[in-house]
Amino acid sequence: MVFTPNYQRVKYLLLLTPVVALILALTGCQQPTPQAPDTRAADETAIRTAEAEMVKAVAALDPARAVSFYTDDIIGMAVDAPVVQGKENMQKFFETWMNDKPEFSAETVKVEVARSGDLAYSWGKGKLSMKDKKGKATETTFKYASVWKKQADGGWKIAVDTMIPDPSEAKK
Repeated sequence: MVFTPNYQRVKYLLLLTPVVALILALTGCQQPTPQAPDTRAADETAIRTAEAEMVKAVAALDPARAVSFYTDDIIGMAVDAPVVQGKENMQKFFETWMNDKPEFSAETVKVEVARSGDLAYSWGKGKLSMKDKKGKATETTFKYASVWKKQADGGWKIAVDTMIPDPSEAKK
């Protein structure tokens, strides 16, 4: 029996057809990857609550409680101070800063949680009153921004924190 080139093509098509059909059948049976539930509203509430508790800890001059809201690798930035890296250094910063017995208050203005549910930011404003060496109180208003990271236990901690004083009345 003599085979022609057309017979070879038909033979390959006949072998290829079941393979293609099997691939199409298997891809058609795949379930779409389920999307993670949207927890942004609950996460926002958790962050607002944590931020309010942190403000209470700072106002109560409790450095250990204040740093409990930070990740171990926190980056803290404040005016006229070097960048603070790490929870231990942040606690030392708070201890030194709180020795001057500042009066502190802050309020959260906005919290935005990423759709991925693992990062968020918050910003707000506040007041800080401190006495100088002569006992004269100076009040500063400020704004702040914080980057929050969701932890393995589902809680939230601050990974980056910054506080920026508002310009004095003379500079406005």
